[in-house]
Amino acid sequence: MKALFVKDLKPGTQVTEFFVLRRKEIKEYDGRRFLKLELGDRTGRVEGVVWDNPERIFDQAQAGEIVKVKGWVTTYKEEPQVKVEGLRKAKEAEVDLSDFLPRSEKDLESLYQEFKKVVSSIENRDLRGLLELLMEDFPLLEKLKKTPGGKLWHHAYVGGLLEHTLKVVQICEKASSMYELVNRDLLITGALLHDIGKIKTYSAKGFFDYTDEGRLVGHIVSGYEIVDKKIQAMDSFPSELALQLKHLILSHQGQLEFASPVVPQTLEAIILHYADEMDAKVDAFSHIIKTQKPKGKRWSDWIHLIKRYIYLGEEEND
Repeated sequence: MKALFVKDLKPGTQVTEFFVLRRKEIKEYDGRRFLKLELGDRTGRVEGVVWDNPERIFDQAQAGEIVKVKGWVTTYKEEPQVKVEGLRKAKEAEVDLSDFLPRSEKDLESLYQEFKKVVSSIENRDLRGLLELLMEDFPLLEKLKKTPGGKLWHHAYVGGLLEHTLKVVQICEKASSMYELVNRDLLITGALLHDIGKIKTYSAKGFFDYTDEGRLVGHIVSGYEIVDKKIQAMDSFPSELALQLKHLILSHQGQLEFASPVVPQTLEAIILHYADEMDAKVDAFSHIIKTQKPKGKRWSDWIHLIKRYIYLGEEEND
């Protein structure tokens, strides 16, 4: 078990600890070659640097592997940096993967039970039958419980997909009670399944990354294929209902440039898109506020993905 986490690193501290080797790169500065590393665990990431014999240490492990690092914590550009003196690949018995992958603060089994409760609330026989068929797929369910909602931007932790899905369901439930023309069962089924393709999109080793399918196909098409195969396995699933449900999955990103093959063109689809967008953005903003505000900042670092800073507010006084 780890005793020292990234969040605890302080300048002047000696380090002999396990981290995930996220990246490694030989670089040059002022005519001198050095090895630049990115190390991490479930609490964050930290830069590492090797000045002495960088080529030898470069060959000790591959990116994505867990390594034991020996060195000192220094400061570079006002941020902690580990000056690495030695590094080796960790043995399987030495590490607990839960030290390296962030995890939902909520109990995963409780989240799954909530998912099942929503399924049981679907009154449409065909839609409920489809969901129950999916729930009989044990490998799929195990992945559903453990898959993150994203790699870095939102719900990037074990159980994140399930947590995000249920938040989107809650928003859609509220919308269905507000607008009379909404087909509630169709909308909620779409909310439950809109990101199901992410179980094939992400891998979780020492950190979350894309699978080959995630990069080459994407979670929207993978999700469409999962649902379509289950529909084809059912007896006489209504074609019009299948078309509308597939549209919810294919259009939920909202725009063609955001990887949706089609834009929302039904009432349920436009609600699902904004529900998905709202929960993803709120979780991402919340994570940034929680991690950067304790540093005494009023504004976050520049966030390239959304091209803005986020206001953190005044520092809280104890």
